[in-house]
Amino acid sequence: MFKSKKQPQSIDFLQPVYSPTDAWSTAYTWLINIGKYLLIGVEIIVLGVFFSRFILDKQNNDLTDDLNAKVTLLSNDTWKKNSITYGNYQTLLGDIKITSKGQEVNSTPISELISGVPTSLHLVSFSYAVGNVTLRFTATNLSAVQDYESALKSNPAYSDVKFSISKDNDTLNVSVNFSIVNS
Repeated sequence: MFKSKKQPQSIDFLQPVYSPTDAWSTAYTWLINIGKYLLIGVEIIVLGVFFSRFILDKQNNDLTDDLNAKVTLLSNDTWKKNSITYGNYQTLLGDIKITSKGQEVNSTPISELISGVPTSLHLVSFSYAVGNVTLRFTATNLSAVQDYESALKSNPAYSDVKFSISKDNDTLNVSVNFSIVNS
């Protein structure tokens, strides 16, 4: 395996620096003949990696620029506002879906209550919870309040009708509490 060829006879009177039968000299010969090709191969690989780094850096820079452009677009105030608006719409639609499946619809009784308030009374606030209603309104005419009170008390759909009236200068502040009778 480590056998080397015999030195050719020449006119050279100098003795060779190494002896061809020595193990070190055989390894040195192998390193010079085979090792130089290994070294060239490693250099080619290193140069390939070195030049591929330029290509990969260019691709990385292109991706970074593209990403930064998209981040700039998404960080725009109009885009943020639209995102919040559409997020709120999604939440609202989710709430509507939940309430449409399991919650009773109160729009009809509330519509009847609000439309039943005479136009001479100015509705300030309205509260409706589990069949209990609280109305607060202002009026300038006591007779309109009395007519509304008698209408509520005579209506069989309402029970426990209670009126509370206070006067500020020329306006009457009226609070009405009553329950809706379930039929």
